[in-house]
Parts: sequence; structure tokens; C-alpha cells
Amino acid sequence: MRAEGHFLKLLRQSDLSAESLEAVLRDRGARKYHAVRLALAAHPRTPRRDALNLVSTLFWRDLARLSADVRVHPEVRRAADRDLLRRLPELAVAERVDLAKIVGRGTLITMRLDPDPRVASALLENRFVTEPDVVHTAARAGAPVLEVIAGHPRWSLRSAVRSALLRNVHLPLSLALALLTRATREDLVGLRDSPAVPILLKACAERVLAQRLERE
Repeated sequence: MRAEGHFLKLLRQSDLSAESLEAVLRDRGARKYHAVRLALAAHPRTPRRDALNLVSTLFWRDLARLSADVRVHPEVRRAADRDLLRRLPELAVAERVDLAKIVGRGTLITMRLDPDPRVASALLENRFVTEPDVVHTAARAGAPVLEVIAGHPRWSLRSAVRSALLRNVHLPLSLALALLTRATREDLVGLRDSPAVPILLKACAERVLAQRLERE
């Protein structure tokens, strides 16, 4: 029986012949290795039907790699995301944290509203996360996740993110007060005039506005 490394070396060849690829696909000994199944699913020359059939046999970490690999055919990536989303409710927090760090956009979009702050913190470091993703989370999340976003050294500096945080009724008052000095005039006016905003926050927003007017 040939070793796993032999098959993986073959599958690293993007120009692998159809005959060689077919031989690996039909080799039961090769397909018992999950790394080989992943490489087959990701290979550009694997027939689409075979690649899609392999997706459901993979572990969630392998599915995450497929989801995030832009070289993989979009249909295969979508299948990986569908399988990940099906398994997501069964994953432990630690597993969701690891997934949030590496997964592609197809699953990331759903994970934006994970209520656990540890998952949110990991997601903010994902290379596929964009400012609209963080704004979406900041506008809808509960206090624990809002604290993570407000404390992030990069995303908290974005004005759109700060605006979303300040307009979220779940933002703790202490964080809101800390964000006011960097808020836009539009946000300050909105906070001052909104009936849903705590009186203290309204007063502070009005004070910051007044201070800016004095400096102009």
C-alpha cells in the first residue's frame, strides 16, 4: 500500500494528468487519508461531481480551508460552506473560535452574529472580514461583543464602526462615553436628539458638541 505522502505529492501537481487523478480517485487506500480527500476536493482537475461528493467526508477544519481557498472552484467552496453551516450548531466554543479565524466569507457572514465575545474577537482577525461586516455586528450585537469591538486596536478607529457602536442601545454607558470624543457631529446630534438614549449620554453628547463649536 502506498503512503499518504505519495498521493499528496501527486496532488500538488496542478497539471496532473486526468488518468493519474482518476487513479487516485478510485484508489480506496488513498481515499482513507483525510488529507488526500481534501487535496482531491481542492484540486482544479478533479471532476466537479467527485469533488462535491468528497466535501461531506471532510472534517470541519478541512471544510474551512476549502471555504477560504480562492483557488478552489466556487461551487466546491459553496458546498464546504453549506456543510460548515450545518455543523456549526454542534461545534464547541473553542472550535468556533478556531473556525472564525480561518473560514471564508460564505460561513463568515453567518458567524458575524455569534454571541460569544471570544468568537467575535477571533472573527475580527479573519483576513476576509471587511468594515461592513464589523459595522453589521456592531449594529446588532449584545454588550459582550460590543466591548470586544470597542476595544479593538484597528476596527475601533473606523468612524463607521464607532457610529454603529454608539447607535446600538446595548452599548454599555461607560463605553459610549469613552467613544464620544471621537464621534462624528452627525452621531453626536443623533445621540442628543434620540429619545431612546440615556439622559447622561445625551448630556455628554451635547457637551462635546458645544466644545467643538467653541473651537470652531
